[in-house]
Amino acid sequence: MQLGVVENLSYFAPEILLTVVIAAVILVDLTKPPPGSRLVSRLAATGLAATLFMLILSYAELELKQRTRVFLFADTFVVDPFGLFFKTVGCVCAFLVALFAGNVRRIEAHGEGEFYALLLTTTLGIFLMAGATDLVGLVVAIETLSIPSYVLAGFYKKDRASSEASLKYVLFGATASGAMLFGLSYFYGLAGTTSFAGIAQRMGSIDALTAGIMLGLVLVGFGFKISAAPFHMWTPDVYEGAPTAVTAYLSTASKAGGFAVLIRFFYNVLARPENPGDPMGPWIPIGDPGWTQFVAVLSVLTMTIGNLAAYRQTNVKRLLAYSSIAHAGYILLGFIVLTGAGLMAMLFYVAVYVFMNLGAFLTVIAVSEAGGGEELSDFRGLGWRAPFLGVAMGAFLFSLTGLPPLSGFVGKVYLFAALIDQGWVWLAVIAALNSAVSLYYYVRVVKTMWLEGIPRNDADVIPFRVGSYNGFLLAVCLVPTILFGIYWAPLERLAKYSVGANVTQPAPKAGAKPVH
Repeated sequence: MQLGVVENLSYFAPEILLTVVIAAVILVDLTKPPPGSRLVSRLAATGLAATLFMLILSYAELELKQRTRVFLFADTFVVDPFGLFFKTVGCVCAFLVALFAGNVRRIEAHGEGEFYALLLTTTLGIFLMAGATDLVGLVVAIETLSIPSYVLAGFYKKDRASSEASLKYVLFGATASGAMLFGLSYFYGLAGTTSFAGIAQRMGSIDALTAGIMLGLVLVGFGFKISAAPFHMWTPDVYEGAPTAVTAYLSTASKAGGFAVLIRFFYNVLARPENPGDPMGPWIPIGDPGWTQFVAVLSVLTMTIGNLAAYRQTNVKRLLAYSSIAHAGYILLGFIVLTGAGLMAMLFYVAVYVFMNLGAFLTVIAVSEAGGGEELSDFRGLGWRAPFLGVAMGAFLFSLTGLPPLSGFVGKVYLFAALIDQGWVWLAVIAALNSAVSLYYYVRVVKTMWLEGIPRNDADVIPFRVGSYNGFLLAVCLVPTILFGIYWAPLERLAKYSVGANVTQPAPKAGAKPVH
């Protein structure tokens, strides 16, 4: 049954609302609100909160109508729990970044209307990426995210580092997009269709060499989005030069969007559940299964390069950039095992990573706004001058390491368990060793905050005023980081539900319409 125009648009309500908010932000900014009123930032944050509420209603609507998925616009877009999960993650990231940026004086000075319009547009790109089931829609969604991101990276127009970050981002992004488009054109040429379902039907008849070339080219584009090695070279320079709020967004929301399209494409086109009634179980590769071994090698390279490169960093933003590369490698662990349990572990880890990574970047923002800097030396004695800031940063870094009882530990346990269950013991060992290696550079930051610059008496303590606003936002990130390390069952159920609703689109029989 094909849906009517009105019903199509009703399921597309979050995207429509977000588009309306973008237009409202631009119009309000054109009225030139009084400096310091933060009217534009409040409008953007309110719009994102409303969009988040709309996503929750979309979950409820699917459940109420007992639908696992709904195909829209001639089957080029799907609304399902899997897509809604990544939309929710992207919306939460954008909402928190909008709140962060609202307190950054430099962003207001450079034009907050432009900043929030671009931020909301990239979020719309993530929404489209999470639901695309067609090659054309996939490319449009990726570029909707990418192009505004290039501008955001160079938002401080008179800052040489920011301009350099934007230029490098554009050059690497254009190269990656070109390679990806070349690979996708092969899929279209050999399958004669742009739909994921149609391509999946024909994958079994494509020889291994051709399939390998196609997948390699596509992985260049997807690997660029998630900062996977060897497509990670842009990450440290762009993250260091871009505004910190933008860096926080790129390292979380943009990365989540990349994983959404990676899973959606590969698990639509190259795999299917062994038992459609149990998508949490094993998945069967379509055609040559060699891509799993290739991605396993990418995962090892990514986490190892990220962790080793972070060793020598003295800039905290650059250190966190290499950390984000390493975490892309960890998340890929759940991708290669070809089980629903592995996908669930990926979704769980992406969700908890958002809070601990955003929290770490918010700490950097708080230090900068209070008159400090981004170098490691600027964090000397921070724990004594601002105890809450020091404790929060320590919790975020230890969670990124994977230490209990924090959420990062639970996320890694799920990833490692999925690996071991499928016999990837050697990969689990390498990942565990990488986690141990990462402890060194995370602890170095904690050591600088608490064991360097220790005051000899109370009179020597120079208070570091963070402000109640940033303190509240830190608490918003800190609570889930701790809570999901102690009581993670609700998030686990949500991740299982998002995978268990069957993320794949089965290949339709010749001449048949897909069942909705």
